Amino acid sequence: MKLVMIIILAVIFIVAGLRLFSRKLLYFPVPLAGPVETGAVVKEISLPVAGGAVLRGWVLEKDAAGLPFIFYFGGNAEEVSLNIADYIEKVDANVVMVNYRGYGLSTGRPTEAALKADALALYDHISEHYGLVPDRCGAWGRSLGSSMAAYLTWQRGLGRLLLTCPFDSIEKVAAGFYPGWLVSMVLTDRHRTVDFADQIQVETLILAAEHDEIIPMERTRALYDVLGNDREMVVIRDAGHNTISEFRGYYDAVNVFLKK
Repeated sequence: MKLVMIIILAVIFIVAGLRLFSRKLLYFPVPLAGPVETGAVVKEISLPVAGGAVLRGWVLEKDAAGLPFIFYFGGNAEEVSLNIADYIEKVDANVVMVNYRGYGLSTGRPTEAALKADALALYDHISEHYGLVPDRCGAWGRSLGSSMAAYLTWQRGLGRLLLTCPFDSIEKVAAGFYPGWLVSMVLTDRHRTVDFADQIQVETLILAAEHDEIIPMERTRALYDVLGNDREMVVIRDAGHNTISEFRGYYDAVNVFLKK
């Protein structure tokens, strides 16, 4: 009996410890890759948000009057300034991007609730500054960022949604690698986009990697099946989770979608 109690207490201790550190296991903040040169096109953002944190990022203002504004949310362990050159050259839109709390030069610690609140605060700030209306805006999320992009689109009624390697929920993704009962006990941030996806009725493009080793195709399809009717999935052949944007068809699909 004493041995059983010791085992039970040990299990409780381990699970409690995993739950306490689950966000450290989920989010992988990375520092700023290097200095970013600002100018006529690249404009720096410094946005105070809830809890005393400050988000740092950039607006790629290519044609504020003629092109849509796209709010980009990066993947886990992604420092978004690394996309600046490609997005200026290859994306037919003005692009707004900030590093998550704790990423790059942004301060604070990431949690699901904070990241989603930050997405709304960012949109409200930029839309007020530029006098934007939701129909002129879209959200674009890659992997983890698909959670924030979908949430922003839903909450602010944006006109377009782009998702790269998205998932229905982090809980489901994690359960593909670890026992489901353990995941449900220790995971605090679950990013369950599937819970509100059926309420997103705007045109949506999903870009999936044929050989995604991080987000299984079944998790992407599970989200796709729940989204509103105006949706399309483009599978980038031979691409992996981290290489999908290196394939020519990737940006071609993005720009075709933006021009509809």
